[in-house]
Amino acid sequence: MKGRYFTLPGGKQEPGEDLITALKRECREEIGVDVFVAELLHVAEVYREKSGGTELQHQLDFIFTCRVPDTYEPRLGPAPDPHQTATRWISSEDAQHLRPVYVTKLFSLGCRRNAEVYLGPFND
Repeated sequence: MKGRYFTLPGGKQEPGEDLITALKRECREEIGVDVFVAELLHVAEVYREKSGGTELQHQLDFIFTCRVPDTYEPRLGPAPDPHQTATRWISSEDAQHLRPVYVTKLFSLGCRRNAEVYLGPFND
């Protein structure tokens, strides 16, 4: 994906790592903060073309409510993603630049949990 876009912190789980531990580790690595993880909001299945375009990658995304300390200022963590250039709070005007695309919909809903936790499949 090229151009300017925003993503939520996260990444792959390490072998034997549970979801909460993985999320906390990824936030420390990418945005340099220890987060408090609360409830699971949504689960989405994302399908995207692998490099070369001959097959699809299937990924499960788990979206949790998290809190950071009041004193936290957005910054790059010690091990950001390879294409990550900055960390920032975004406004609703920036929502159209969120990726994967389903996150844009969640942002426009105020990231509130609807009756359904499972969001279904999305092609990205």
